[in-house]
Parts: sequence; C-alpha cells; structure tokens
Amino acid sequence: MPEYAKKITILYVEDEDDVREGYSRALQRMSAKLYTASNGIEGLKQFQKYHPDIIVSDINMPQMNGLDMVRAIKKMAIDVKVVFTTAHSESAYLLEAIELQVEGYLLKPVQKKSLKTLIEKLAKNIVIEKEYEEQREILQYIIDSENSISVIANKEYISFASKSFLKYFGVNNIDEFNEKYASIIHIFTNVDDIINTQSIKASLNEGKSLYDFIHSLNETQKITRIKNYKNEQKSFLIYISEINETQFLINFTDVTEIEKQREEITKKANHDTLTGLYNRNKFEEVFAYELSQVQRYGYGLSLAIADIDHFKRFNDTYGHLIGDKILKLVARKLSSCTRSSDTVARWGGEEFVMLFPQTAYEDALVFLEKCRLSFDGFHYKECEQITLSFGVSSYKKGDTLESILSRADEALYSAKANGRNQVVGKK
Repeated sequence: MPEYAKKITILYVEDEDDVREGYSRALQRMSAKLYTASNGIEGLKQFQKYHPDIIVSDINMPQMNGLDMVRAIKKMAIDVKVVFTTAHSESAYLLEAIELQVEGYLLKPVQKKSLKTLIEKLAKNIVIEKEYEEQREILQYIIDSENSISVIANKEYISFASKSFLKYFGVNNIDEFNEKYASIIHIFTNVDDIINTQSIKASLNEGKSLYDFIHSLNETQKITRIKNYKNEQKSFLIYISEINETQFLINFTDVTEIEKQREEITKKANHDTLTGLYNRNKFEEVFAYELSQVQRYGYGLSLAIADIDHFKRFNDTYGHLIGDKILKLVARKLSSCTRSSDTVARWGGEEFVMLFPQTAYEDALVFLEKCRLSFDGFHYKECEQITLSFGVSSYKKGDTLESILSRADEALYSAKANGRNQVVGKK
C-alpha cells in the first residue's frame, strides 16, 4: 500500500459503470478517500464540495466532457493534479489536455500498476508540498507571535518576515520588501553604527557570513538605528542565530526608549547640568585618551584655562540668575570658537578648561587670542561687557594632567594680575 497516496484524496470521474466500479476499488485502496462521479457535471460538483488532491478522469463523457470539467476546476484551483484516461480513438484530445497542464495521460485499458505508480508519484509531491506549507505556516505563526520584529534571511533576500517587520517598512509582503530593498543588509543605513551596510559588505567580501559578522559583536555594538518607511528612526538590539549554512533568524528588539534613558543618564554623568558642557570627570577621560595619543604618535597637545573676569561682581550686582545665564552664554561662545576636535568643559564656578589636540604651544596662543577677541563688545542685556582671561600651557615629556594644569593655572594667575582680558602662556 503506497505510503504517500494514503494521505491524499482522489476524485475519479468515469461514465462507464463497470469501468468505474473496477478502478474505484483499486483507487480506494491506494488513497485516504475516494470520491466518484459518472460525468463532468457531477464531477465538478464533487470537486466543489470535497476539493480532492488528485482528479482521475475520462475525457469523452456525456453532458460535460473531462476537458471542460477540468477547465472549470482549474479556474478554482489551478494547481490541482489531473490524470486523464482515454482510448486510442480519442488522441485528438491530447493537445487540449497538454494545454491544461495535466500531470498524466493514460491510454485505456489503463494498467493498474501504471496508475498506481503515477498516483504515488503525484501523492508524494502533494504531501511534501503540504508538509512544507504547514511548516511555513507554523514558522510564520511563531514569528508573528514574537513581540520583537523577526525575519529569516540570508545575505541576498528575506524568506520569512513577521507582520511587525513588514509593517515597519511599509510593505505588504516579502516580495515587495525584497523588490524595494534588494537585500536585508540595505536596511542598515546609519553609518555611525557598527552594523551598517558598508561594514556588512566589507565582512561579506572577506568571506564572512552575515551570522559571523553580527555574532562577533558585543551587546553594545549590536544596537543599531533603523529608519522606517516614514523616515522615523528607532534603535534595535540585533540578535542572530543560525538555521542552516545559508539562512539565519534575525530578531530586532526595539530598545529606543532604553537607549534614550541610557543617553540621558550618560549625559548627566558626563555633562555639566547648567552649561551642557563636559564636566570635570569627562574632561579627565578625554585628556587621558589624548595623552595616550601624544605619547604614542608624538602629537602636540595644548591646554587652556579660561576664567570670566569679575564674575563675582556680576553675581553681586545682577543676581545669581543673571550669573547663570552669563555662564551659559560664555559656554556657548567658547564652544563656537573651537574646532570639532577640541574639547571645552566647565571646570567649576566661572572657570572653563579647553583641550587642543595636535596643537603646538604657539598655535594655541594665536588661536586663543582670536577666541578672546571674539568677546569684544559681548554683553548680556543691560550688563557690562563680559571678558575672559586665558592661561595656556602645552604638553612636555613626562606631563600629567595635574602638571600641565598647574602651569596653565599659573599663566591664568599672571593674566589676572596683569589686568585681565588677555592670553598668557607658560610652557
């Protein structure tokens, strides 16, 4: 008894009673369920009612022939499997049968062994397709039931995607996504993140898989920002696991709010709450890095302390609220007159510290003089002019943050003692 055939249903249509009865017994034994009909009209009704997997039908029948019946059935179920039986004299129907894309064409009297072989072959394909489709449906259900956005993909295309994934990118199905983005790697457009289109391509060119690249990253590096179809950006934590040698399950967990909170906490830890500049702790961290670069590559490194002249007088005359506004304005102006590679931090009170990587002592003096001059005529509302004094020093072998700061502070003291509103340096 065929294994696959026992899992499928068959509709057998034959107008000759004795032939139908004889072959029905054989078809019944080899299938899970057999339905019979004596003509095309009856066969069409049986199909509409039971939707069998395979149709075995005579061609030349009264009322509606087999060709017309199958033509009508194909409009309802184009993939249904069809086997025609016919006598030699009906060979004129062969071309029409071929055009209907039927799976078999057996001459009467049909050999039961040939019929069984063909039915088993068709049943095997049907069962495998059903099992595959069931697996797809189960997998799709699992993916859709996940809270996170999920896809199954390789470097070229996506084969499964959760509804939440399709919704995020504004597409209705996988084909639409693959047509729009060409590849899963093209959604990673943020070049500031470790996971981006260029870095993935570079990894693939080195012979690494998408799994190898993402799996090798630490948790922080796996957080990447992805834009949706509305150009809105969210942060996702990317997890990837292998299904086989070419396919991977990728989960996108939305961590946007967590990232915002983390950034706020980091900002509070590293920034002065009043001015928004780096605080002392963060400045020390930056200095340590720049010092390591100087010691390794021999770059120049200069540091300055800036102090608002007569700041106590501002507080005493106009009040601390005005004093705070002046601190904010000065912080903004110092930031605007420095380069992106420079660092400005609030050191405490009315003092600011400035770090200039790859900058020699003489260049720092010239640069800070321009910065000082930018404060000419600088006022806050009805307050008197705001001026700054600067003390500058540069790195020399063996320096620490304390030693270079000490020389800059001595230079600042000289600037204050010599009348303020000037730049003084000490090597």
